[in-house]
Amino acid sequence: MVEKSFPLKIGLEIHGYLNTKEKLFCKCKAISEKDEKPNTRICPICTGQPGSKPMLPNKEAMKKLIQISLILGCRVNHDKRLVWQRKHYSWPDIPKGYQNTISGAYSTPCSEDGKFHGIKITETHLEEDPARWNPDTGKIDYNRSGLPLIEIVTEPDFRSADNVIEWLKNLVIALSYIKAIKKSAGIKVDVNVSTYGERVEIKNINSLDKIKRAIEYEIKRQLENYRNKIEQKRETLTYDESKGKTIKMREKEGAEDYRFIPEPDLPVVKIDEKEVSKLKQNLPETPDEKLNKLLTKYKIDKANAEILTKNLELVDFFEALAKQVDAKKYISWVTIELLRILNYNKKTLEEVNINPEHLAELIKAIDKKEITELKAKQIMNEFIPNSFSIKQKSDISKISDSSEIENFCKDAIKKNPKAAEDFKAGKQESLNFLIGEVMKLSSRRADYQTTKNCLLKFLK
Repeated sequence: MVEKSFPLKIGLEIHGYLNTKEKLFCKCKAISEKDEKPNTRICPICTGQPGSKPMLPNKEAMKKLIQISLILGCRVNHDKRLVWQRKHYSWPDIPKGYQNTISGAYSTPCSEDGKFHGIKITETHLEEDPARWNPDTGKIDYNRSGLPLIEIVTEPDFRSADNVIEWLKNLVIALSYIKAIKKSAGIKVDVNVSTYGERVEIKNINSLDKIKRAIEYEIKRQLENYRNKIEQKRETLTYDESKGKTIKMREKEGAEDYRFIPEPDLPVVKIDEKEVSKLKQNLPETPDEKLNKLLTKYKIDKANAEILTKNLELVDFFEALAKQVDAKKYISWVTIELLRILNYNKKTLEEVNINPEHLAELIKAIDKKEITELKAKQIMNEFIPNSFSIKQKSDISKISDSSEIENFCKDAIKKNPKAAEDFKAGKQESLNFLIGEVMKLSSRRADYQTTKNCLLKFLK
């Protein structure tokens, strides 16, 4: 039996790959290509060759870090000296034997004392990523070595696994608004959990589902240990997905274990206060601000508003559309139809060129009863990868002439006699089938109500 109340604390260390074109200390590409081969984006610097020295830190990485810090409500330490340090490891994925980071003993974080969605942010800092090591084969891929990483450290303010997951979802959406983190790389999270004893750290969990299951298991494990009077010591754990349990890796290191020393080959960083002010002024509206605007200014229902605010490009598209048509009335053309064609083609709005004006043209044509909704949806299917004006299309206008529609209905019945007989026998769904056949024959241009009336007349 699990206690109804116990002293639970959960804190996070979130690592994200900053969205830059180059690595942190060299000119190697940070953006991976599809089906890239191992060790093809490397140089003497990011592979730690003897005699190689780092270049000046990537300026774009620092810019992204400042933007993230501002989104998190942190105080950016522009008035302090930020020192790069060597954090020593003895692992094969660290070619130099140490990691360069603005953290650790005697170090000032890049920013600190923030708050995001009710959770206090301890600090953020910048560091380089290690290589990818496969312990089963012993092979190492250095393409990832030297990529710029941000680490966001929270206070242990979370009180449940569900609380963590909801907060992380909001964080990922907020960071997507400033395009700070590589979407394809996702985030990696170290989770700190404590109940009655010392905290433990569960390392490198890379999905929300795994994070939730790891936290829930660890809470259960610690409570069982407490009931059995087993002392909980500080430990570093890993989550074994196949077994559904956490496994001890080693005793938790302290700062002294990393042997932090200032990096002699890198200058002290001094953040420009004017740059911070400029970046702050140019930050986009946050997801919360966008949501409030959709609910109050555009009077959109909450369900559709939340769909829109999950993607900055989508909500911006909606606001551009709202300048031309009654976007509230036709919200489904964004949250359903636009997403339908994107999902079908496995594209995001960023990867295609769809002009809100072209969708507005379609909607206006529907509103004026110049084209059918079915025809408009068919035209939208052709908006990938580039949308177009319907003025470029011929033979799209709605057919309302009953004599012309009657001919389509006769053809549909003639070609589908069984459906006609089924309807006469009482199968109402057969009527919808025949309406669909008429729509095919008319290239989706036949007026729906006129079509239905004609078919009912012929099927008496």
